[in-house]
Amino acid sequence: MKSRKTARQINYNIKGVFAAEKRSGPGADFGALFHVFAAFIAILLPLSLLALGACIAFRIPDLMSFEIERGGVLKELGLDTTGEAVAAEISDFLNHKTDSLELTTVIARQDVPVFSFLDVVNLSKIRSLLDKSLYPSIFGFGLSIILFVVTRLAERRRYLKYALRASIVFFVCGVCFSLALALFWPLREAVFSRQPGVEFGGGEILLRFFGGFYPLLSAGMACLISFLVYIALYGILNKFTTEEEKMFS
Repeated sequence: MKSRKTARQINYNIKGVFAAEKRSGPGADFGALFHVFAAFIAILLPLSLLALGACIAFRIPDLMSFEIERGGVLKELGLDTTGEAVAAEISDFLNHKTDSLELTTVIARQDVPVFSFLDVVNLSKIRSLLDKSLYPSIFGFGLSIILFVVTRLAERRRYLKYALRASIVFFVCGVCFSLALALFWPLREAVFSRQPGVEFGGGEILLRFFGGFYPLLSAGMACLISFLVYIALYGILNKFTTEEEKMFS
């Protein structure tokens, strides 16, 4: 028993010496820098994942097809086509697989285009807006991971613990803002009005397709995608913030 206590005391003394050297060493002056790194990680990690989730949700055709069929706009307008075809055409355009909308329908025995000129203009603005949000989101996510690795290599795990815990708050705030943006048109209009070149023309088929519940469905899907990725990533990163087990307990 006495030998165990002696070994434990020696171990604590050795750790204390190393801790004192670390506090007085060259890395001691960078505490403020790691505070900044932790703040960037806490903010960029959840918000970049939410933005990436939105880019994915708005580009996949499944939600579009569901909303088009559910709303019954095709039957109301007498369009001889399907929701899947319309959604696939829009998805290909948003994903840069095509630069034109060539889907047609038969009206009064004439083959006419489903999308008007203003529809193409509106979709071009949506695609541009998604592209502008995609690259900063990828950059923000990559930067947060790099800062996490740098902080971990510097053995500043305490900062990473605080960063991950704070990221939960920012993620919840981001989800609430996304849902509020989808639910309340005045808020959505106020946000989009500050983005140059994204005003949408009224009275066109595209706006009728994606009115109703589509903003809420797409925002919910974006939050769900980002939540699943965030939870998995949080679990992985959190393991690197755990202190190593002591040799003597």
